[in-house]
Amino acid sequence: MISWELEFHAPTDLAEALDLLAERGEDVTVLSGGMSLMPMMNLGLVKPEIVLSLNRLRDLAHVTDDGDVIRVGATVRHGDLGADPTVQDAYPTLSSAASQLGDLQVRNRGTVGGSVAHAIPGADYPVILMAAGGEVRLDRKGSSRTVPADNFFLGLMWTAREPTELVTEIRVPRRQPGWVTAYRRFTRTEGGIPLVNAAAHFAPAGVGGVVAVGGVVPRPFLLDVPAFDPDDPDEVLDELEAMASVATREQVPSVDEDADYRVAMGGLFARRVLAACIQQLAGGEHTGEPA
Repeated sequence: MISWELEFHAPTDLAEALDLLAERGEDVTVLSGGMSLMPMMNLGLVKPEIVLSLNRLRDLAHVTDDGDVIRVGATVRHGDLGADPTVQDAYPTLSSAASQLGDLQVRNRGTVGGSVAHAIPGADYPVILMAAGGEVRLDRKGSSRTVPADNFFLGLMWTAREPTELVTEIRVPRRQPGWVTAYRRFTRTEGGIPLVNAAAHFAPAGVGGVVAVGGVVPRPFLLDVPAFDPDDPDEVLDELEAMASVATREQVPSVDEDADYRVAMGGLFARRVLAACIQQLAGGEHTGEPA
């Protein structure tokens, strides 16, 4: 239960929210879906003095097709994102991930912007945004900026957002004809946060692409995959698994007792997500289901 007094704001206008952040941003805690913040407040792990709720900002609840880019507002619910036909067509991996995220309550209440801004290891969206070359829009009073996803996620619950800024939308390039994407995640319990996840985005005919790995490290990382022969993928699969294991090891503290496990999982899921893309390049169907 919440046992302290706090100041609560629930503006209906984005400008009003940005005014509050401009004046008192260092003391403001932003509330979106509340799936992470409310349990932490109930347990007394965080005790914000000022809470800014975004739930009445209808301007941020949009999915907009700009042709080459899909813009998703920060207050779009996970369930709505997963069911949106524009997202399903433009970048099906993002839609699939949103449909798998958490349990029914989380999908119906949690928001895209809240998940992105919270930036916990294993969150579903960061690796997908990074693999897709996506961006995060940040607004502040009088200005805005767009940050590439690879530069937005900085570490454990640490992003490029400044206290006076608000995550207002994510932007994902539309998947081009012939390009393939995939997402894989592993959880120990139904609805749990992934312990490891990986996303991939590849050009036609094995020209090359990128793999992003998260969960096993504080911050997701990207790996460039060179051109390869989809009919003879063993070499590139082995190479990618080794690269991912090395990259994981570089981010895992040497004193961590689970270091070997995490290194192995980072390599394994990089391999699995590339294998899923190779299957698609060979004529298989897209799937975002865990493998």
